[in-house]
Amino acid sequence: MVQGCGNKCVKYFFWLINLLFFVLGCAIVGLSIWLLVDKNSLATVASTVKVDLSQVLSQINIQQFNLILYVALAIGGALLILGFFGCCGSCCESVCAIVIYFLLVLILFVIEVIAIVLYFVKKNDLLQGFVTVWREELVSKYNTQQQVHQVLDQIQSSLQCCGAAGCSDYVQYGAFPTSCQCATVQQQGCATLLWNAFQNNLIYVAFVLIIVLFVEVLAMIFACIIRGAVKEKCSQA
Repeated sequence: MVQGCGNKCVKYFFWLINLLFFVLGCAIVGLSIWLLVDKNSLATVASTVKVDLSQVLSQINIQQFNLILYVALAIGGALLILGFFGCCGSCCESVCAIVIYFLLVLILFVIEVIAIVLYFVKKNDLLQGFVTVWREELVSKYNTQQQVHQVLDQIQSSLQCCGAAGCSDYVQYGAFPTSCQCATVQQQGCATLLWNAFQNNLIYVAFVLIIVLFVEVLAMIFACIIRGAVKEKCSQA
């Protein structure tokens, strides 16, 4: 066990926080998958706890709701992985696990900072690049790769969008996918829809990012403290 009252407090606090991250990540991932797979699950929960959500459910935009679930799934997965390595590193006093944890947090931190800078410097270029990548890496492979086919069908059906910038993206590949409704309505592109949703909620995104960056800095500091304490203990053994 690490020596010193301060180091022990940091270790237990670090373990507790990462345990909460792990449990929260599991809960978010499980709940998100459940809501994505079972569209009636929200109403089922409401009826079980005897809460009337009929008016709320009638006002929910299914596109925004599914988009939130996809984002929540990604966040939950990241929390689960980080929490796992954080708990292993602090509980087992494993330098390897602590280093992996530190590197993962550092990579996330650098990616987030670069993304923030790029967004404000090249906003329009990022939009065009996002649409282009979606069109070239997903839409163009819709008829040739089964995995891409399934993923796009799921996204296009749940978000009620089509292609990267619209139905026209599929013209050169033949018929429109059955997951699109291009025969009856001119649908918005999925890449455009996701970008606009991000733009419309930029204030909330910025607030969350500030909190996330602050927590990541604290996590890296605590990881360094625990790593130093473990190495000091090993050198004294």
